[in-house]
Amino acid sequence: MTHRRHIRAHERTCFFVAATILVALMASYMYFVSASVVHVVMRKETSQQLAELGSYVSQLEAQYIEAQHMVSEDIATMRGYVAVTDKVFIDKADTALAVRSSSGG
Repeated sequence: MTHRRHIRAHERTCFFVAATILVALMASYMYFVSASVVHVVMRKETSQQLAELGSYVSQLEAQYIEAQHMVSEDIATMRGYVAVTDKVFIDKADTALAVRSSSGG
């Protein structure tokens, strides 16, 4: 009879250990799944914020370039330069290179 009680106590201990391990595994599975979902959502939000910041930087760059052209134009007019309506282009295609030799031959 004591042998049966010893076996039952051992079985009960094994059952509680197995049940505890099962509950721990289920809890850790739920934690890791929810953590993965949270990371995916955070990554999407971060990507969206990055796109918004990129757009904002592009707007600032456009404003900077516009302000730079205004400053350049103001400086040019202060020095007496005027806008040219007729543009003149120079073509150097007709020039040739001549080599002179110093020998009289």
